Amino acid sequence: MILPASARKLVLAFTLLAAWAPVASAQSVASPATFLVVHGIPGRDVAATLDPVLPVDVLIAGKYCLLQGFTFGSIAGPFEVPAGSYPVAISLANPVAPCSNAAVISATVTLGAGTTTSIVAALSSASGPTAEVFDDTLAAIPAGKQRLMAHHAADAPEVQVSVSNAGGAPEKAQFDLFRGAERSALVSARPGFAVSISPVGSTAVIGPVTVQPGNRGLALIYAVGSAKTGSATLISKVLPNDF
Repeated sequence: MILPASARKLVLAFTLLAAWAPVASAQSVASPATFLVVHGIPGRDVAATLDPVLPVDVLIAGKYCLLQGFTFGSIAGPFEVPAGSYPVAISLANPVAPCSNAAVISATVTLGAGTTTSIVAALSSASGPTAEVFDDTLAAIPAGKQRLMAHHAADAPEVQVSVSNAGGAPEKAQFDLFRGAERSALVSARPGFAVSISPVGSTAVIGPVTVQPGNRGLALIYAVGSAKTGSATLISKVLPNDF
């Protein structure tokens, strides 16, 4: 899976490939791993004194400062690196010395050759700030279709995901999703579709967010924030049909 030139915008990805090519297998170099980073923690859900957008720095492999001042609701990537296991450290942003603060989230993420992974900074009422890792299985999208892939990374119970075509078309999809789970749905490639979620057993509706992947396009949807505090929201990123 090779990304279009427009998506290869991070020098780090090429730095990693060049630095680790001697120790990476030929298969890993030929089929790099792809990942995205999602910021899903509102600052005020952590502490009343924190910036609501909670800027953070993201350190990869212990020495590559991938993202600086990364804010709530943002999605970065996709990035390509050789397949392997990488430590990821997320710290409060330090404008003077990026990635030098102590990590508030630490995780080791395994990225497989030819796969795509979503790494989501999320909030859990049980464990506080954490990293949710989703293995995005991206099967081929048939002509005339577009794909939605929903990820539940919000501090909320099981939710029901509702998908409907924009413009009032009758086609719809609906499914339940537990926290930490993901699921995809194919819908006709009409001009976009709207996605909303509701905690199961609740009348509260989060969203909708409207996306327009286009023919054979992919829309990644992430439920983030907290249903308890009212900060739960949906954020999205559309990837082109040549992804």
